[in-house]
Amino acid sequence: MPIITTVALTAFLTTLAQKGLDKAFESGVDNISADAYNWIKSLFYKNDEAKKILKELQDNPGDVEKLSNAAAIINNSIEDDPKFEAYVKEIIEKMPKTVNTISNSKNVITGNVNTGGGNFINGDNNNQMYK
Repeated sequence: MPIITTVALTAFLTTLAQKGLDKAFESGVDNISADAYNWIKSLFYKNDEAKKILKELQDNPGDVEKLSNAAAIINNSIEDDPKFEAYVKEIIEKMPKTVNTISNSKNVITGNVNTGGGNFINGDNNNQMYK
Protein backbone atom coordinates (compact mmCIF):
# COMPACT_ATOMS: atom_id res chain seq x y z
CA MET A 1 0.00 0.00 0.00
CA PRO A 2 1.28 3.50 -0.67
CA ILE A 3 2.34 5.52 2.36
CA ILE A 4 -0.61 7.92 2.10
CA THR A 5 -2.93 4.95 2.36
CA THR A 6 -1.02 3.74 5.40
CA VAL A 7 -1.41 7.13 7.04
CA ALA A 8 -5.10 7.25 6.15
CA LEU A 9 -5.52 3.68 7.39
CA THR A 10 -3.92 4.63 10.70
CA ALA A 11 -6.31 7.59 10.98
CA PHE A 12 -9.26 5.27 10.29
CA LEU A 13 -8.08 2.72 12.87
CA THR A 14 -7.66 5.46 15.47
CA THR A 15 -11.18 6.70 14.72
CA LEU A 16 -12.50 3.14 14.86
CA ALA A 17 -10.89 2.65 18.26
CA GLN A 18 -12.20 5.93 19.64
CA LYS A 19 -15.74 5.89 18.25
CA GLY A 20 -16.57 2.32 17.28
CA LEU A 21 -17.59 1.10 13.84
CA ASP A 22 -20.98 2.74 13.44
CA LYS A 23 -19.81 6.12 14.73
CA ALA A 24 -16.56 6.07 12.74
CA PHE A 25 -18.60 7.57 9.92
CA GLU A 26 -20.57 10.72 10.72
CA SER A 27 -23.83 9.55 9.17
CA GLY A 28 -23.45 5.91 10.02
CA VAL A 29 -22.86 3.04 7.66
CA ASP A 30 -24.93 4.61 4.86
CA ASN A 31 -21.71 6.24 3.65
CA ILE A 32 -20.05 2.97 2.71
CA SER A 33 -21.28 -0.10 0.89
CA ALA A 34 -22.67 -3.01 2.86
CA ASP A 35 -19.84 -5.19 1.55
CA ALA A 36 -17.14 -2.83 2.84
CA TYR A 37 -18.94 -2.44 6.16
CA ASN A 38 -19.37 -6.18 6.64
CA TRP A 39 -15.75 -6.86 5.68
CA ILE A 40 -14.24 -4.36 8.14
CA LYS A 41 -16.69 -5.48 10.80
CA SER A 42 -15.67 -9.12 10.30
CA LEU A 43 -12.05 -8.16 10.90
CA PHE A 44 -12.58 -6.35 14.20
CA TYR A 45 -15.86 -7.65 15.64
CA LYS A 46 -17.25 -11.03 16.58
CA ASN A 47 -20.89 -11.38 17.62
CA ASP A 48 -21.15 -7.56 17.65
CA GLU A 49 -18.39 -7.33 20.26
CA ALA A 50 -14.95 -5.86 19.60
CA LYS A 51 -12.16 -8.39 19.13
CA LYS A 52 -9.02 -8.30 21.29
CA ILE A 53 -6.98 -6.00 19.02
CA LEU A 54 -9.76 -3.43 18.84
CA LYS A 55 -10.30 -3.58 22.61
CA GLU A 56 -6.58 -2.95 23.09
CA LEU A 57 -6.75 -0.02 20.67
CA GLN A 58 -9.77 1.35 22.50
CA ASP A 59 -7.74 1.32 25.72
CA ASN A 60 -4.86 3.16 24.04
CA PRO A 61 -5.71 4.54 20.57
CA GLY A 62 -2.26 6.06 20.14
CA ASP A 63 -0.33 2.83 20.72
CA VAL A 64 1.82 2.51 17.58
CA GLU A 65 2.34 -1.23 18.03
CA LYS A 66 -1.41 -1.91 18.34
CA LEU A 67 -2.14 0.31 15.32
CA SER A 68 0.48 -1.58 13.35
CA ASN A 69 -1.05 -4.91 14.39
CA ALA A 70 -4.52 -3.76 13.36
CA ALA A 71 -3.17 -2.52 10.02
CA ALA A 72 -1.49 -5.91 9.55
CA ILE A 73 -4.88 -7.61 9.99
CA ILE A 74 -6.26 -5.48 7.17
CA ASN A 75 -3.19 -6.04 4.98
CA ASN A 76 -3.33 -9.81 5.53
CA SER A 77 -6.97 -9.81 4.53
CA ILE A 78 -6.10 -7.91 1.34
CA GLU A 79 -3.32 -10.40 0.58
CA ASP A 80 -5.85 -13.24 0.94
CA ASP A 81 -8.29 -11.55 -1.43
CA PRO A 82 -7.21 -8.45 -3.41
CA LYS A 83 -10.83 -7.30 -3.88
CA PHE A 84 -10.70 -6.06 -0.27
CA GLU A 85 -8.29 -3.31 -1.32
CA ALA A 86 -11.24 -1.59 -3.01
CA TYR A 87 -13.08 -1.71 0.31
CA VAL A 88 -10.17 -0.04 2.10
CA LYS A 89 -10.08 2.70 -0.52
CA GLU A 90 -13.83 3.20 -0.21
CA ILE A 91 -13.66 3.38 3.58
CA ILE A 92 -10.79 5.85 3.53
CA GLU A 93 -12.40 8.04 0.87
CA LYS A 94 -15.73 8.18 2.69
CA MET A 95 -14.31 8.51 6.17
CA PRO A 96 -15.03 11.98 7.58
CA LYS A 97 -12.04 14.20 7.14
CA THR A 98 -10.61 15.80 10.24
CA VAL A 99 -9.06 19.22 10.11
CA ASN A 100 -6.36 20.13 12.57
CA THR A 101 -6.44 23.69 13.74
CA ILE A 102 -3.79 25.45 15.77
CA SER A 103 -4.89 28.54 17.63
CA ASN A 104 -3.38 30.86 20.24
CA SER A 105 0.16 29.74 19.54
CA LYS A 106 2.99 32.03 18.53
CA ASN A 107 5.43 29.22 17.73
CA VAL A 108 3.80 27.81 14.61
CA ILE A 109 5.85 27.39 11.46
CA THR A 110 3.78 27.81 8.32
CA GLY A 111 6.43 28.21 5.64
CA ASN A 112 9.62 26.68 4.36
CA VAL A 113 12.23 26.16 7.08
CA ASN A 114 15.05 25.03 4.82
CA THR A 115 18.13 26.72 6.29
CA GLY A 116 20.53 25.39 3.70
CA GLY A 117 22.27 23.27 6.34
CA GLY A 118 22.30 25.82 9.15
CA ASN A 119 20.67 25.64 12.56
CA PHE A 120 16.98 26.28 13.00
CA ILE A 121 15.43 27.05 16.38
CA ASN A 122 11.78 27.76 17.01
CA GLY A 123 10.19 28.98 20.20
CA ASP A 124 11.03 31.11 23.19
CA ASN A 125 14.13 30.81 25.36
CA ASN A 126 15.94 28.54 22.95
CA ASN A 127 19.37 29.96 23.50
CA GLN A 128 20.74 26.70 24.93
CA MET A 129 23.37 26.66 22.19
CA TYR A 130 25.00 29.74 23.68
CA LYS A 131 25.29 28.55 27.27
